[in-house]
Order: sequence, then structure tokens, then C-alpha cells
Amino acid sequence: MVTTKDDFKNLVEDIKKQSWYKEPLAFAIARVSRGVLNKNSILEVTYPTINWNENSASAAIFLNAIKQSGVVLDTTKSEAVFDLTDSFLSYCVESYKPFYEEKEQHKNLQVISTLASLPIESGLSPDDFKVVFIFEDTKPQSVETAYLKLYAKYSKNINVNLDGIDDLLTTCAWIDGVPVELDWLRQNEILLKVANKYPKVEFVGKYSRVLKHIIPNENETYSFENLLK
Repeated sequence: MVTTKDDFKNLVEDIKKQSWYKEPLAFAIARVSRGVLNKNSILEVTYPTINWNENSASAAIFLNAIKQSGVVLDTTKSEAVFDLTDSFLSYCVESYKPFYEEKEQHKNLQVISTLASLPIESGLSPDDFKVVFIFEDTKPQSVETAYLKLYAKYSKNINVNLDGIDDLLTTCAWIDGVPVELDWLRQNEILLKVANKYPKVEFVGKYSRVLKHIIPNENETYSFENLLK
């Protein structure tokens, strides 16, 4: 039971002493956008906040929350991606209790609190979210870690390994900022055009716009017309 900040500190220290524990280089909770035709295909990933070489206490809590939920946790690989579960959220909520009165100072807590309080009618489900860890800055192996590295590159000016990223991402039609498979447009072209409901396609490509994800620092003026790459 974590009721004080000392309890939290002791819990984090105990987790880090475990033989399985490895400090991640980066971690975050992701919201994923899936394909219309293939629900297993992740087309885009959005991060409310990311951690890169920082907030190691939250990293320990997140990793232990995964382990406590009964999922096999392998920290020997360069990265790991897990489904977000109710047990994960419950563990984090209990662990963060001493900090709720100062929640505005802790972005990871804000994300956990927001997810834990999402109403059923929001239409979102655990399938829409992932918990993502990067242990080594090697060639990304998933769309989730590719986008996490893009966030680090553009929001924190960090040089990251993006080798092979084009092979991970899908070429999509971007409609009002939402990615849709080109095959879906092809299959529905006649119906959409006859009904005068063919969408306005902003562009075709693998990357969403920078400003959809990254808020400029210090009110700088940006006019990014290029894709996020």
C-alpha cells in the first residue's frame, strides 16, 4: 500500500533492485490509430507525453505494473510494447496516490488519471492504447517505437536511430488528419462518389503532419508543409 511519498520512493527502489529490471531509455503510453480494413494494422501513433532519459521512477512503476498484471516481461530486447489493461491502470493509480494533490506537476500521472476516468461512452477501449518502452536506440521494430522516436526528434531535438522506418509505416490517405488505407478508398470509390460523399484527401503518404503531434515551444511560428520525417 502506497500512501506517502516515502512509500513511493521505497517501492521504486525495491523494483529497481529486481533482477529482471532494466532502466528504459524511453517510455510512454500511446494511443494508436488502426486500419479500417485491417484492425491489426497500426497506421499512426499519438503520445500525450513522452519520457526520454527522464522520470525513471515512473518507468519503474510502469514496468512493474506490466509485470504485476501477469504479462511476460522481457527487458533484454531493444524495445517492448504492451497492451494497456485495467490491472496496469489500477496498479499505477494506487502507486501514484501520494501525488494526486500536485497532479499538474506530473504529466505521467495526468495521463494515467485521464485514462482511468474515461467514461464508457467515450467509445475508446484498451485496444486503442499501448504501453511502450525503448531500452536501446537501435533500429525500431514497431510503429509504436518509430513514432516515439519521431516525437523525441521533433519535440526534444534528440538524434535517434530511425533506420528502416519506412518499412514499418503504411502509405495512407490522410482525411481530416485521420489515416485510411488506400485500398479502402479504392473499394468504396464508386459508392462514395455516386453519393457525393467522397472525402477530401489532404495528402497520401506514410507520415502525419508535424503540428498534429508537436506543439511548438515558446510560441514559435511554424508552417510545416512537409510530412513528419
